[in-house]
Amino acid sequence: MKILTPLFLLLVLSAPLPVQAVGANARFVSEVESIQPGVPFTVALLILPDKHYHTYWKYPGIVGLPTSIKWQLPKGFRAGEIAWPAPEVVDMAGHPAHGFHRDLLLLTVITPPKKLPVNSVTLTGELAWMACHKECHPGFVTRRLTLPVNRDREIRPHPEWAAAIATEREALPRETDLWKVSIESRPDVTPVLIRVRPRAGAAADPGEIYFFSEDGQITSEPAQKVKRQPDGSYLISGTRSEFSPKKKTTLPGTLVASGGWARGKPLSAFRAEPAYPGK
Repeated sequence: MKILTPLFLLLVLSAPLPVQAVGANARFVSEVESIQPGVPFTVALLILPDKHYHTYWKYPGIVGLPTSIKWQLPKGFRAGEIAWPAPEVVDMAGHPAHGFHRDLLLLTVITPPKKLPVNSVTLTGELAWMACHKECHPGFVTRRLTLPVNRDREIRPHPEWAAAIATEREALPRETDLWKVSIESRPDVTPVLIRVRPRAGAAADPGEIYFFSEDGQITSEPAQKVKRQPDGSYLISGTRSEFSPKKKTTLPGTLVASGGWARGKPLSAFRAEPAYPGK
């Protein structure tokens, strides 16, 4: 039986909370050893899936639950949005979805107030995630991270986590001039047609191509169809989700290529947000 997202979420959220996380575990780590008043810093949610398990991306597709953080911060602190890395296609009981098999660092920038009359601060986050293999296990836990406040000396990078967080940040999908992305279908119709045209410096053969829809306009099932055109461009055809948001003017997403998008240098993923025709 095909499991659609709302029913899947209803079953998950009504399930008893596990005493101990099964399928994955998660905790916060910091890029810095201490913080300074008014100076933004990065905290990462470290997700460690068990062997063969996967967790889910911001839009998981037809099944799954995206990892989320509900922050409880000291007064005056602000948290940005999660910076999502490029996902992969994962399988749950024969249904393709969008997620990660690997250990993961989900980055969030925290901005403290300019005045901090304390010696340390504790950041609290209520976490929710889903880890799946042959069956799925929801995780609902609260995690905390305490950091000292440093007013007298330069902030030092965390000796264990700074380099890993910097590597994850560098790999985040960004826009590129190597490919032009456009939409060749109207809003709110199916299929959704996306054309990707090479420019100077683009890879001659990017390999297998996939468009990960960030806001759920394109479902993860059925599979996308990709066809190379005579002019060297690629036409991606995806099925609009029956739960797609309506009246969107753009199509935000992450494009992934198995062979890389750039000629002579690594670029496996990039982000694009083309506008619908006439918008």
